[in-house]
Amino acid sequence: MKQDRGLVAVAMSGGVDSSVAAALLMEKGYRVIGLTMRLRADAEGRRASCCSLSSEHDATAVAVRLGFPHYTLDVSQEFLAEVIQDFVREYLLGRTPNPCERCNAFMKWQVLWDKAQTYGADYFATGHYARVQRGGARVQMRRAAFRPKDQSYALWRISQEHLKHTLFPLGELSKTEVRQKANELGLINADAADSQEICFIPEGDYREFLLKQNPEALHKIGSGEIVGPGGKVLGTHNGFPYYTIGQRKGLGLTWPRPLYVRQIDAETNRIFVDEEEGCYGSVMRVEQVNWVSWTAPTEPFDADVQIRYRDPSAPARVIPQNDGTLQIEFVSPAFAITPGQSAVFYQGDMLLGGGIILSNTS
Repeated sequence: MKQDRGLVAVAMSGGVDSSVAAALLMEKGYRVIGLTMRLRADAEGRRASCCSLSSEHDATAVAVRLGFPHYTLDVSQEFLAEVIQDFVREYLLGRTPNPCERCNAFMKWQVLWDKAQTYGADYFATGHYARVQRGGARVQMRRAAFRPKDQSYALWRISQEHLKHTLFPLGELSKTEVRQKANELGLINADAADSQEICFIPEGDYREFLLKQNPEALHKIGSGEIVGPGGKVLGTHNGFPYYTIGQRKGLGLTWPRPLYVRQIDAETNRIFVDEEEGCYGSVMRVEQVNWVSWTAPTEPFDADVQIRYRDPSAPARVIPQNDGTLQIEFVSPAFAITPGQSAVFYQGDMLLGGGIILSNTS
């Protein structure tokens, strides 16, 4: 008989990753329960794609196949308050939010973990590709061993206290290995496609989503000027929340070279565009900072800083400020630094911490 290593609550989306995570934990001697979030994402009551009826069915089928209890929890009100309303609010401020990192921190590692403890759970696990390293003064988060699937960028908000109870069973595996394991186990979702879109906007049109969520605010904002290189007004836009920094398509402008959104000014309802060379910046300010593997530093230090999910990290100087924010100075200018997105700091494969980009300057 295997030694009982404790009860783990696995956040199950119905996908192959969380399903294999549950299976691996059982093989290691943990008792497992599966928790699936039921979400309603929009004004019409439709569900997020990751937590649809079919996803619930798949998660239940996996639990039955592997032989552990599974519970579906309606957390739609919490999701509305913590993720949806923040998503809309950020766009109305001229920023571009990252709903996945917010959902991870506030829905999975707070709401779901709180509910897991009512079932007596000792640990919390997900199917994220990341690693936890124990043994020092602080538990450390590290990138996944299989770097192309690393998801640590979206996990920077997890607190040290929550990380102590966290398990990432897939941290050492590739996606191919995970699918092979799922096929060996005969899981219903072994060959299911990965989700690529924002889960609560399965159609991919966030502009339509914003309009349905808060039509009054968007109609009040209305159209405004698009300002090009040298301060020349090149055209009009339909409302700044419909644009994001670095955007090239859909501007409707005529110019000898491609133009990109360089800045969004919510106060004046103007969008500034420029050629690619004019959209690079060397300095940014970061707020809402959370230190994961480190305690909060007081002196400047060097790190690799990642400012988008799929982008590589880049060398930078991180300078703590007296107000709790950070000033980041890149060694080489970065393209389209976007307020509202996450900035995550690494040394090697260790995730030091992260924050939200507040502002950028050239």
